Amino acid sequence: MILITGASGAVGSALLRELDGTEEVIALTHHKPVDTTSVRGDVTRPWLGLHPAEYRELAAKVDVVVHCAAAVNFSASHEHLHRVNVVGTGHVLRFVADAGARLVHGSTAFVARAGDGTPFDAYAATKATGETLVRESGLPACIARISTVIGDVPRLQAFHYLLGFALSGQLPFLPCTPGTRVDLVPRDAVAAALAALAHDHEAHGDHWLTAGPAALPMERVIEIAIDAAAARAQDDEELRDIDQTIFHTRLIDPAVASTVLTAVLSRSSSSAAPSVIERAANLMAAYDNAEPFPTSLGRIPSGPPAPTVESSETALRHLTDYLTGLPRQTWELS
Repeated sequence: MILITGASGAVGSALLRELDGTEEVIALTHHKPVDTTSVRGDVTRPWLGLHPAEYRELAAKVDVVVHCAAAVNFSASHEHLHRVNVVGTGHVLRFVADAGARLVHGSTAFVARAGDGTPFDAYAATKATGETLVRESGLPACIARISTVIGDVPRLQAFHYLLGFALSGQLPFLPCTPGTRVDLVPRDAVAAALAALAHDHEAHGDHWLTAGPAALPMERVIEIAIDAAAARAQDDEELRDIDQTIFHTRLIDPAVASTVLTAVLSRSSSSAAPSVIERAANLMAAYDNAEPFPTSLGRIPSGPPAPTVESSETALRHLTDYLTGLPRQTWELS
């Protein structure tokens, strides 16, 4: 019996789909219902927010916990991030101990970049603390360090918005050092890897669920986005006769980004423009000029193959096709 926390999120919902029909699964959900056996709880509360009798009944059933519940909003307060990512992990560890179960702990690859002065810092720091709790618990556990997840996720996340703004012509430039690679991993690959770790009774240590050497240069990411935007324009009578090159995102050296932001945005009549570009710039700060993550994909028994540049490009094309199919108002900022 596998218990999945955060089962309605981007990773948890993909894992539910991966495990569908293969074994008994229970989902721990907080707000959104899921299409499987589930209990409604809250990892930030003792007993996972369950009645003690319900807690004991659940603990008697569960053999493996895959902990996907997390706060991933990088702009959230430190208190909220700590409550979910640290306190919540402590409560899950207590449940694992009470159940005599094994844990697959969902973490983030960005713990490797904690302290770099990026907007990811508070989030990465709380995830790093959660990892420490897992290691020091002495419980049978492994840690899955997950990179930026892409795909048809239940709720758009930061990188989806960056691409969406580029596709919709709202991102004229983006601070990025030439050669910077962006690690993107399809959520189906993440789900397959987590399922394999859940089934491997010997799994321990850290596992990097990342693109690794197959991470794409940001220049190539933008090229693929441009191709998707051009294809969309051909299918839109309002856009077909407009020179689409005027909307293309240009990468600029971060060293001059602040000057350009000041000079260009101060003359912009659009109140939304500074928000779009500044959000994108903040996101890119976590990738810019950083060494690629390692990857464990291709080395997890019964897990997915190692990513290749070709598979990374294919996944990105699927994502851009998905994003261009969303309503235009998706990219309108309030």
